Amino acid sequence: MYPIKKLQDCATIIAGQSPESKYYNSTGEGIPFFQGKADFGELYPKVRVYCSSPTKIAQYNDILLSVRAPVGPTNLSPGTVCIGRGLAAIRPDDSLDLKYLLYYFRYFETQLSAKGTGTTFKAINQKLIKNLEIPIPPLNEQSRVVAHIEELFSELDKAVDTLKTTKEQLAVYRQAVLKSAFEGKYTIDWRKSNDCSVDNDYLKIKKNNQIFKDTSGDENELILKIPNTWMKVRFGEIFDVEVGATPSRQHKEYWNGKIAWVSSGEVRFESINRTHEMITQHGLNNSSTNLQPIGTVLLAMIGEGKTRGQAAILNIPAAHNQNTAAILVSRTPCQPKYVYYFLQLNYENTRRVGSGNNQKALNKERVRAIRFPFAPVEEQVAIVKEIDERLSVCDSIEKTVDAALAQADAMRQSILKQAFERTL
Repeated sequence: MYPIKKLQDCATIIAGQSPESKYYNSTGEGIPFFQGKADFGELYPKVRVYCSSPTKIAQYNDILLSVRAPVGPTNLSPGTVCIGRGLAAIRPDDSLDLKYLLYYFRYFETQLSAKGTGTTFKAINQKLIKNLEIPIPPLNEQSRVVAHIEELFSELDKAVDTLKTTKEQLAVYRQAVLKSAFEGKYTIDWRKSNDCSVDNDYLKIKKNNQIFKDTSGDENELILKIPNTWMKVRFGEIFDVEVGATPSRQHKEYWNGKIAWVSSGEVRFESINRTHEMITQHGLNNSSTNLQPIGTVLLAMIGEGKTRGQAAILNIPAAHNQNTAAILVSRTPCQPKYVYYFLQLNYENTRRVGSGNNQKALNKERVRAIRFPFAPVEEQVAIVKEIDERLSVCDSIEKTVDAALAQADAMRQSILKQAFERTL
């Protein structure tokens, strides 16, 4: 219906390039640095990392396009920023309304994602971006399309804001439930009826002569008022902790086998019943990862997004990569879910323990040194039961909210589709 132009003919395209990590910082030196989708917000990314020696630079209100892992999401540059290889900056010329092009990319996101190639993760190259075809109506028509979209979006946004508020309230409720549980408030009556000694349980599983080399995370310890029948212990006092590894990808015979292998991105406060990748016995034998049993609690040790500090429980035997720590709860009488729920409560505190100038990370010693409230094993069973019952209601509500949010996203795509179909 309207003239079609290649993107390179109506916009400046800047491919991102990541500087050397030694130039990264979190102290505000230099300019903001965005690596990819993990930094994105609703419209503008969130600044977490700065770069003192930028390579590729985007300007205020350039469209930031995620070009790898995943392909397609967009944000606007909040100012002069450095962009890494996960992004491309797109600066429209005078023939294009900025919002028109942004909404067109959001309409086209699914189709663009399908163009990604790669085995480990999908990506698109600069050539493909340059040759993307864009319908170019007159500027007044572009403005009309934008106005129509934003009018419909404004009503939808009100409903979405209500749903997001509900999710935030549910998150607060979850933490309140967990905090009460790990302060022994749900098992007061249980303790009156049961004479269980935490000392006996501790002595049965205590590991002798443990030395904790890195206790720098103690300053971030979660403050809990635990019953006097409990004690605070470090993970390493009672649990073995192991760090995984990645079999060499240069050896095809190490991969696509029958042994589940967990990457840190799969560790997300849920049970693991399957994995994205599998390794062979050769891969297991020729790397330092171990096959961990059912009931192992995995903790993600790296990741500037939400990953670092998240935990999962293995419902299947699985190996895991070097960015995850295996807390071998199943070797003890302790309840895996008890440890898992504590890590859920302690998530923000665990994240703050991470160190490193570039990307904060935990390590084996810091995981071993994490303190947690150790209740008698029988009481752990009662606590887990109480948490499960209370959070099941929360889970049900959250599923309903998530379904409504998904429907809102579908409606948003429908609005974009209807708006842009008239231009094609």
